[in-house]
Amino acid sequence: MNWLRNPGRARLPAAVALLWLTGCFGPDRRLSERLDPILTRLAHTGATVTARVVTVPRGRELYARDADVPYTPASNLKVPVSAALLDTFGLAHTFKTYVAVDGDDLWIIGTGDPGLGDPRLAQRRGSTVTGVFDAWADALQQRGLTHIAGDLVYYDGALDAQWVHPTWGDDALHWYGAPVSGLNFNDNCVDITVMPGEPGGPAAYEVQPPVRNITVINECRTADTHAPTIEKLPGGNVYRLGGTCARREELKSKPVEDPGAFTADALRTHLEGRGIRVAGTIRRAAAPLGGTLPPPPARVVALHETALRDILGRINTNSQNMFAEAACKLTGQAWARRQGRPVPGSWADGSAAVHAFLRRNRIDDRGLVVADGSGLSEDNKLTARLLTDLFVVMYRRPDRAAFIDSLAKGGVNGTLEQRFAGYEGRVFAKTGFIGGVRALSGYVRTQRNEWLAFAIIYNRIPGDVKPYEGLQDEAVKLLIRWPDLN
Repeated sequence: MNWLRNPGRARLPAAVALLWLTGCFGPDRRLSERLDPILTRLAHTGATVTARVVTVPRGRELYARDADVPYTPASNLKVPVSAALLDTFGLAHTFKTYVAVDGDDLWIIGTGDPGLGDPRLAQRRGSTVTGVFDAWADALQQRGLTHIAGDLVYYDGALDAQWVHPTWGDDALHWYGAPVSGLNFNDNCVDITVMPGEPGGPAAYEVQPPVRNITVINECRTADTHAPTIEKLPGGNVYRLGGTCARREELKSKPVEDPGAFTADALRTHLEGRGIRVAGTIRRAAAPLGGTLPPPPARVVALHETALRDILGRINTNSQNMFAEAACKLTGQAWARRQGRPVPGSWADGSAAVHAFLRRNRIDDRGLVVADGSGLSEDNKLTARLLTDLFVVMYRRPDRAAFIDSLAKGGVNGTLEQRFAGYEGRVFAKTGFIGGVRALSGYVRTQRNEWLAFAIIYNRIPGDVKPYEGLQDEAVKLLIRWPDLN
């Protein structure tokens, strides 16, 4: 993509030099006159808005509205979290999951990788969610290991045991509130597909990945109408199916209770299907094999790696929450180690790491609160100034193309696939949505191939957020035309 390989400032014709200078050397009065009526059109509803626009890479402010007031950012919090992840580990880094043998025991050792068994990443590789288990089964069979006389031991302690953030409430019963652990699989969710059974009788269903430690209460009936439902009940891996079923349908993913135990359960079930029996039990280890990570190379029989680039994309293009939670804790773990504290990754240390990253880059972090990594918590706060200054900093980095490419592309993919049709190649941004909040921030490549960074966040939205999303889109389309605003 040429716009990523050479995203520099284009030379403007002399006829428009004055317009360009107006925008570069201070706030653009004409832009303010056009943006203000758009962004405040629904102010009578009580909704509030913060916004800022700057030139890139110079960072000159063209527009600001309450840019230093902390707002609840929803998933726009993923921007500083993902930027800190990239800065901490580097684009070439991979996050690993190990399979090892120790005597009679089979080990699965996590390091916090959120990508193990992720459906989108597996599909991109031409594989399935359990394809990684097939690769591990192949590796075991090649070593003649078709019977595990001992236990299946799993280590999930690279990240702390606070799998669910205390502020999430009932969100933890839905896929977007899935727990995060040092050992993760299939986004820490189960996927249940319903299909018709005998007329008037219970619907049939399948669970992916196949696991033992799950309870399905099947109250869904086979009928001519099709309206199946699924809910996760609090406490344990218990799911209730309801409604009626007339055709095959995969229902919404639902989170599991204990990610590490779920991963080990799914692996054991899959290995048995491949003829590899584990005679003992599944048990959690308090420390990794050998006492430290990585485990002793001589014991490792298989390895799975997820590239940091893929994690960035799942966070920023698709807004996958569990990936962002893992990113926050992994970054915090690395930061704590640099302080001489070899401790499991936590949200508290992730917050400290993000603040430290911003301060190193001279970005004002006084309005920032990092409660979780995804933005699901309403306790999170940041400013439009922080976001736009961060986009400028990331644009100046050697790995800017990878960071920009990780964002959703207007009219093309991710959370912006259905927005900005006809403006493909112009908008690269992160969306955000929780109750009462609609956020959008990122880059605009203007019609003159100038680059701008922007942030527009609405809070206190009463009811439907769609009208405010429309205002954001209208404002961004105006920025695409800058400086030709007449």
